[in-house]
Amino acid sequence: MSVAAAAPLQTAGSARLLRLVGLVAVLLPFLTSQSRGESVWVWAATIVSCLGWLGWALLPNRLSWAQAGCLVAMALFGGLICGPVPIATISVVAAIFAAIAMLEYPLAFGVGVTAVGTITSTLSSILHRDNAVAIISTLGGIVVVVLMGWSRRQFRVSAEQNRRLVEQTRVIRAERDRAAALAERGRIARDIHDVLAHTLGGLVLQLDAADALIEAGDIDGAAQRVRASHALAVSGLNDARDVVGTLRADRVDLAAEIERLAGEHRSAGERVSVSIEGDASSVDQQGSVALVRVLQESLTNARKHAQGAPVTVTLQVDPNRTELVVINDRAAQSAILGVSGAGVGLLGMRERIVALGGTLDAGKDGDRWRVQIAIPRR
Repeated sequence: MSVAAAAPLQTAGSARLLRLVGLVAVLLPFLTSQSRGESVWVWAATIVSCLGWLGWALLPNRLSWAQAGCLVAMALFGGLICGPVPIATISVVAAIFAAIAMLEYPLAFGVGVTAVGTITSTLSSILHRDNAVAIISTLGGIVVVVLMGWSRRQFRVSAEQNRRLVEQTRVIRAERDRAAALAERGRIARDIHDVLAHTLGGLVLQLDAADALIEAGDIDGAAQRVRASHALAVSGLNDARDVVGTLRADRVDLAAEIERLAGEHRSAGERVSVSIEGDASSVDQQGSVALVRVLQESLTNARKHAQGAPVTVTLQVDPNRTELVVINDRAAQSAILGVSGAGVGLLGMRERIVALGGTLDAGKDGDRWRVQIAIPRR
């Protein structure tokens, strides 16, 4: 058994032991006082009060209703014999303290036990003709015990609230870690898709073109396509190796990355023009990575769905936001790769931009396909 699990059991055992010690401390002087020859009803009340104390000491906490009955018996019958046997007052104050201090019982129950113990002990003292000082002392002791029980109850309430707060904090932390893990998995999935789709899409196009050139007898043209495929594969391999390092780098050269992607697009036999307005180096790390990946995906889609159509890339950087626009003519018929994919690319692009507080619009613009991204400056 762990230390954490054993601690509550040790605490409960210590509490029961203290209650039994208290019972013995009250019972022994009481038995000695009976040598004076008290009446039978005093004996009967004593037995019931002691049985109540014994039950309160030994009953498990899960039987709170039985413990509550024992506390009522202690307060009622202990109070009835306070006059002839003053030591029985301890039974009353113990019941009052427990009823108020323990969170297992509602506060109304503690008030009720206090009322029972106060009334019965006062009446017993009056009937036994105790002097006013003794009665006032008893009432004062009850008031002190009530205050002590209330203080103990507030302490336990505070401790319980702290325990619940710690538990809620643990749950929130677990959910936050889970959300972070899911976000990281999504980021990795987007990076893998961007790199593989960009590289493999270009490779398929190049190799299809090489195959067609071989069938046409143009060996030199086919060799050129194969060399372009090799260069594209090397570039994709480097992208796959550097994707994590790029995200962790201190700075991404946005302008250089845009030109690199445009160059790869041209090496695949495509046409693309690039326009950069403003200071691209002022765009932060996360924004630069997101724009590079979105442009990479857009160029891959252009090769898939509008092979041979010209592409225009425009980057505008101003103090308030960064905007990237990619426009290409829509081909009459999709290329062979146009039937591939499962919409993951567009979803990944949108997730990247939304995570930065930006917007992404992609759709038809007349006879052209337009992708527009806007990211606010931080």
